[in-house]
Amino acid sequence: MGLRIGRVIKRYPSEGKVQVMYEDENSASLPLPMLTMNQEYAMPSVGDRVVTLHLENGSSKGFVLGTYYGGSMQPKADKGYRKDFDSDAYMACVEGGYLLKAKTITLQAEELVLKCSEGEITAAEMIRRLERLEDRLGLTADVESDRLREAEWEQ
Repeated sequence: MGLRIGRVIKRYPSEGKVQVMYEDENSASLPLPMLTMNQEYAMPSVGDRVVTLHLENGSSKGFVLGTYYGGSMQPKADKGYRKDFDSDAYMACVEGGYLLKAKTITLQAEELVLKCSEGEITAAEMIRRLERLEDRLGLTADVESDRLREAEWEQ
């Protein structure tokens, strides 16, 4: 078996494979499968340095073990746990606090419950309370009317 270091030159996301260029021999691998941890999907970017493991039955058979820190790729956190999804989205857990940052977050569930030291509430109850408040204030729940009113306010 042989460990090698190279750079990703091509990605095959639907297959979970990448092609790697080995600069020491100026040669490229065939598409190699990425090692997965617990079925987590995380493809390296083109240009990322990766460690590969080639089997003894031929240098074309092997796996990409993953990326590593070094050179221009440095950790974005120095404590806790952080998982980057792309340049604009990540999650972090530090000292019991949990942060999920993204441009848009969609939660999809049969029931959504928000719970904290102040109590708990379901999303359905929040919606009912907002509707009752709108009714008391005489606000319409008509989305088209709301859009027209917002357009008038912007003028």
